[in-house]
Amino acid sequence: MDYPNRHNRLVRPFVMPYTQFVEVGRIVVICLGQQIDKLAVIVDIVDDKRVVVDFVDCEEPRQTIPIKRFKLTDFTVKIVRAAATQAVKEAVKAEGISKKFFETKWGQRILRNHAQSNLTDFSRFKHERLVLKREEIVAKELAKH
Repeated sequence: MDYPNRHNRLVRPFVMPYTQFVEVGRIVVICLGQQIDKLAVIVDIVDDKRVVVDFVDCEEPRQTIPIKRFKLTDFTVKIVRAAATQAVKEAVKAEGISKKFFETKWGQRILRNHAQSNLTDFSRFKHERLVLKREEIVAKELAKH
């Protein structure tokens, strides 16, 4: 909705361009280090460059992590600042955050990459043979038309 200002020009109200903020309760994905691709919850903000996170699905201890080492997601949980680990895990479980995140495209990509990295040599070989077989079938069908 537009509002007139003192010069009789229509002025649009300010709309915040960002929707994801570094805040207590924000779910993040670690993108660097040993905990890569793991979900965590921001529990406390140390300063403008570091936060304290608690991991969601693993038994890693609470850690201070630089902001550059994670990416913000759209999900948040309602917790108080410096909440106990058990309270954080209960809040995450009550909201079903892990399930919601891994249903997104981002979560699906993480699961797919993890499954692909865990393949054995023989599994990769079988997969390659199936891909070649599929390509042959597609080529035959296209040759018919």
